[in-house]
Amino acid sequence: MDASQTSTNIDWRPFVITGIALAAALALNLVTHNRLWFWYTVLGLGILLTFAGATNAYRLRTPPAAVWGVGLTAALHYVGGSLSGLHQIGGPNGLYYAFPWWDNVVHVLGSAAVAIAAYATLAARVHASRPWLALLAASLASLVGVLVELYEFAQFVFLKTVDQGFYTNTVLDLYYNVLGAALGAIACGRLTPPAPADAALLLDVEKTHNPRHE
Repeated sequence: MDASQTSTNIDWRPFVITGIALAAALALNLVTHNRLWFWYTVLGLGILLTFAGATNAYRLRTPPAAVWGVGLTAALHYVGGSLSGLHQIGGPNGLYYAFPWWDNVVHVLGSAAVAIAAYATLAARVHASRPWLALLAASLASLVGVLVELYEFAQFVFLKTVDQGFYTNTVLDLYYNVLGAALGAIACGRLTPPAPADAALLLDVEKTHNPRHE
């Protein structure tokens, strides 16, 4: 197999595993007649299938770490929330109420995954050093987190849903979104190969210290 074929291979494992987790959550919601989380999970499955279809049609090369991260976040979110249908586990909002830290973990992982995807996309299209790429990626991931919170707050205000919490929850979600975005972007900046701008800077430094270098 040549390099071009290898570069277009897609790892479907995170898609399949995430799909299984969401299907299990959907089945649990059907059995327990949990209408709120049933429709949430239907939306999640729709997003997953849309992303999988776009990945297959356009051969999108999303970083595996980002896909696994989003998949794990989706599994924790939908399975954890859907357990609310059992009532004895977490009350009206599943593991989100049973374990106060559950929401924080979901937001950190999801935001970090978005930052990883943003970094890879920017690195392929923007001529900038790694610190700038990390800053841009973290900013984009934080913006996505803000949009998610606006969506959740709109549900709370206009649809009177009970699973978003109050103002304190929204602010804490924003905090952990920014934290996850920063962690994901910093990890990319430190672990990925030098960007073109970094490589050019290193070459200039080497020429300065070694005038004979051509």
